[in-house]
Order: sequence, then structure tokens, then C-alpha cells
Amino acid sequence: MQILNTVHNPGAKDAPGVILIVLDACRPDGLQKAHAPNIDWIMENGAHTLKAQTIFPPITLPCHMSMLYGVKPLRHGIYGNYRVEVNRDCQHSILDLAHICGRKVASFYDWERLRDLGSPSVLDFAYYRRCRVDLEASMTIARECAGYIVSDNPDLCFMNLGSIDKVGHDKGWMSREYIDQIAIVDQAVGLIIETLQKAGQMDRYYIIALADHGGNAKSHEMGTAEELIIPWMISGPGIKKGHEIKEDVYIYDTAPTIAQLLRLPVQTFWHGRVINEIFD
Repeated sequence: MQILNTVHNPGAKDAPGVILIVLDACRPDGLQKAHAPNIDWIMENGAHTLKAQTIFPPITLPCHMSMLYGVKPLRHGIYGNYRVEVNRDCQHSILDLAHICGRKVASFYDWERLRDLGSPSVLDFAYYRRCRVDLEASMTIARECAGYIVSDNPDLCFMNLGSIDKVGHDKGWMSREYIDQIAIVDQAVGLIIETLQKAGQMDRYYIIALADHGGNAKSHEMGTAEELIIPWMISGPGIKKGHEIKEDVYIYDTAPTIAQLLRLPVQTFWHGRVINEIFD
């Protein structure tokens, strides 16, 4: 497996870590309608766009693969929610790259197929709980994640909250129940922020929050604008505050941007690029 080295930086392992939060299926206009003060806090204290674009097909697993591999589906080869078969001798996810470079990596998720986002054995810690729409389910995921962050200081922490997607399929995107579920997930995001604040670790982490895809009616497979446009936001040390990103942002820009934040080497297979506009 080839890794391209950047300029050697002996302090790279002391760089702030990254918490990547996926608001599964959260449409930007749904976010604007919901009571979501914690997600709003990330935007107000960082850089954001409500016009980022995901990939086609806008399906959960392909979207996550593009997000974490930094490539379009034509390269990772995953077009549906089925078993991941990626040639990891040629390419690897940002989880793999962080592990290879000696960083501590953790994953917290509520959809079991997300277990395959990295190669076997790259995770220092993993937590899975089946998705439910009640508040306690999302809070349990967030509580486990927040506790691990404070106790073990991971360099890269992935957290997926899937209940917005579940309500979208059951009740419809932009239904009252869908908007209310965004507010429930926002409380889980708030627990992460509150825990970091109380532990005095806000300057120790970047927080990236985004959706994998949107939705229309009760599905997200047709490629409409409502399915393809997603929110993307980041806060943390050295990030512009209250800044709306003007340049185009794609979901596969996420992995290269995380690599830049963690001072990891550039990968030649990436389709994505670093979102440089976010930096002060």
C-alpha cells in the first residue's frame, strides 16, 4: 500500500484531533426549520455551507464511502447498501490512513454496515447500537462517544446518527416528525460540545458535521436536488468563525480536508481536495 509523504512534521501527532459527525439524511432546509441550537453553534463558531453536494447514487453506504475514501463511486465501486468489497491495496479510507500514520481512531455508529468503512483492526475502539428514533438512543451513542473522547483522546473519531434517515423513510422528508427528529439529534451533538467544553478540550478538536445525503418524499435514490444537496460545517482552532463557504464543496472533499487537519499525507487516488477556504 503506497503512502505519499508530506513534509515531515515532528509535531504532527500533537495536532488537534477531528470529530466527524454524520447527521444521516439531514437536508439543509430541514436543518433551518428545526430547533437545532447546537448545530447552529458549530456554524456560528466555524465555517459552513448549506449547498454542499453528495454523490449519485445518494444512498447511505456509497455516500459514506465517498466521504471517507475521498473519491467518487466510480473509484470505490460501491453503488448500493451491500457488503463492501474494496481493493485496499490500492486505496484506503481516512480511518485507515490515520491508523497507518500512528493515530488513534474510534467509531460510533447505529447502522451495522458502517462497520466496513475501514480495514479490519484499524479501530482502537468501536461502539454499535441499533438505530432507534427516541432521544435516549441518540444520546447513548453521543454519551459513549463523548466519554471516550475525554478518557482516551482519539485523533479521529467518527460518529453516525442515523435516526433522521429512519424517520424520513417512515414519515417522509420535511414531515413534522422529520423536523422534530433533527432537534433530537441536535441534542446528541450538544452533548459532545458540552463535554468538550467542560473538559477544557474545545481547542483540542475540530468538529466536522455533515449529512451523507438528503431525501425526497420517503426515499433518496432518484438524484433530485433535495437528495443531493447537504450541509457541511466545521469549527475548531484556526477555522474562520461565522463564515459561509463560497467555493463548491463535495462530500468527497471531507477525507482530504481531515488529512490536512491531522497532517496526514496526500493520496494520489483522491478525487476530493482540501477545502482551504475554511482556514483563517
